[in-house]
Amino acid sequence: MHPKVSKAEIEVFKALSMAGLTGGMVTQKSIILKSTIPDFCWINKKKIVYLDGLPVHSSDKQVEKDEEIFDLLTAQGWDVLRIPYEPPLTERALGEIVEKIRRFLDLDNEE
Repeated sequence: MHPKVSKAEIEVFKALSMAGLTGGMVTQKSIILKSTIPDFCWINKKKIVYLDGLPVHSSDKQVEKDEEIFDLLTAQGWDVLRIPYEPPLTERALGEIVEKIRRFLDLDNEE
């Protein structure tokens, strides 16, 4: 299973790189449970980020699947951040996403 990488994922990856937030990160890392592949994953921090484009992730069936995956991952000790967005990403939205991820990674509290 190898999902198609969205334009938003590419834009966020580039922005995360420019912000210096890709250290230790892998993308499209398969997590063996319920066949999920997070968009961004920091294995050493046990942190996962999903970009949830609203056209795909707003149906009741998809919301239920996303919640189930969230519950399964958190039960295994992962911190999970789901970021809903409306495509296409604007520069402002991209900046907000990078800031959410920066706070999620809690880089300010690392030594």
